[in-house]
Amino acid sequence: MTDVTSFDGTRLALTTAGPADAPIVVLVHGLGLSSDSWGQVPDLLAAEHRVVAYDLRGHAQSGDARNGDYSMEAHARDLDAVLRAVVPDGSAAVVVGNSLGGGIIVARAHHCGTERVAGAVFAGSGGSAVTFPGFPARELPAPVQAGLRLGWMKVLRTVVLVGKRIRSLEAVSDRLVRRFAFTSDAPRETVARVREDFLNSRPRALARTTLASVSHDGSRMAPDLAVPTLVIHGSADPEVSEDELRRLMGALPDGELLSLPGEGHMLPLTRPQLVAEQVARWAAHVLPAGDPAGG
Repeated sequence: MTDVTSFDGTRLALTTAGPADAPIVVLVHGLGLSSDSWGQVPDLLAAEHRVVAYDLRGHAQSGDARNGDYSMEAHARDLDAVLRAVVPDGSAAVVVGNSLGGGIIVARAHHCGTERVAGAVFAGSGGSAVTFPGFPARELPAPVQAGLRLGWMKVLRTVVLVGKRIRSLEAVSDRLVRRFAFTSDAPRETVARVREDFLNSRPRALARTTLASVSHDGSRMAPDLAVPTLVIHGSADPEVSEDELRRLMGALPDGELLSLPGEGHMLPLTRPQLVAEQVARWAAHVLPAGDPAGG
C-alpha cells in the first residue's frame, strides 16, 4: 500500500496491482466502504491492467480530512490527486465507480475536467443524481438549507454511533444492508462484508460524506463527463431508480447502458467476473491501440 497526499494534506491510501506498463484502471468505491468492496475485481483485471484502488478520505486506511471537508468537491479533488499521481503526463486511465464512486467521478469532471481520463464505468451507480432527501433543497433559502443540513448531520452521526453499539445484532444489521444494497438472494458472507465495512466507518466522515452525497445532483454535472461512459445497472438496484438512471443516461454526452435483469447495487461483489470483463472491454474500447498507458 502507498499513499497520496491530496490538495489539503489529507492522506489517501492506495493499493496497486498488475504490470506497471499496462492500461491503467482506477477504482472509486462507495459510501462507508473501502477498496476491499471491489472483491475479486482487481485480481481479475490485474493480469492485463494496472489496477489502482484507493480509500476515500475518512474511510478505511485513508486519513481523516485535514480541515473537516467531506464535500463532493473535496472527494472529486482527491480523485484528481490520485490520477495525477498514478497516470503519467500525456496518458489516460479508465475510472470505475461503484455507488457514490460514480458521483465522485462526475464531480471530478465538473470541478477538475477530464484530463488523464479516457473513459468511465459506473458499476452499480447512478452518478449520485440525488438531491436533498425529501426536500427541494436547491430551492430553499440558504438559512433553511443550513438548518436542515445541521439537523441531518446530527441524525446521521447518531445512526452510525447506535449502529456500532448494536453491531452484535447482526441479523438486524444484515437485513438493513441487504435491503439497501443487495437482492434477497445475495450470499450472506457478501452482505456481511459490506456490513462490517459500514460499521467500521468513522462517524464524522460517514455522516459528512452522506450529507454531501444526498445534497449532490450528479445528473447536472454529467454533461461535463465528456468521455465514453459505460453504465452497468442492475434492474433490482434499490439505490438507483429507473428515473435516476434515465436522467443520467440523458445527460451523459457519450453513454452506453448495460442492463442486468434482477441484479442489485453491489455488482463488484455479486458479479465480479462480469464487471471485470466489462471494464476490460471498455479499456480496450477507449484507450489508444498500441499505447498501453493510453497516451
